Amino acid sequence: MKSPASEVKRSMALLHASPDQVESASATLRSLEPISEVCFEGNTRLRIRYDATCVGFGDIERLLGEAGIQRAEGAWWRFKSAWYRFLDNNARSNAISGGGACCNRPPKRP
Repeated sequence: MKSPASEVKRSMALLHASPDQVESASATLRSLEPISEVCFEGNTRLRIRYDATCVGFGDIERLLGEAGIQRAEGAWWRFKSAWYRFLDNNARSNAISGGGACCNRPPKRP
């Protein structure tokens, strides 16, 4: 079930990919139900929208790698990629948690 709060937009810089690789990756990504939008801008950028409670950024990176598409390199991209993975893992954890306090009694006022 998709929740508007868990749907995220991500942008990923790519190393130059062939049109066949882009077409293959696009078909693979569009076939996944949690992914609602896939847009390759030329062969150098991917814009994607998906439900972060069902699929994560690391999964998308893996699927691109299987299609032979490499993402951009560099310190900024490593930081951004790690941040996206953290946010997606956090969204997934929040979706499956029971929520609420760690115990059934609220703290007492002093």
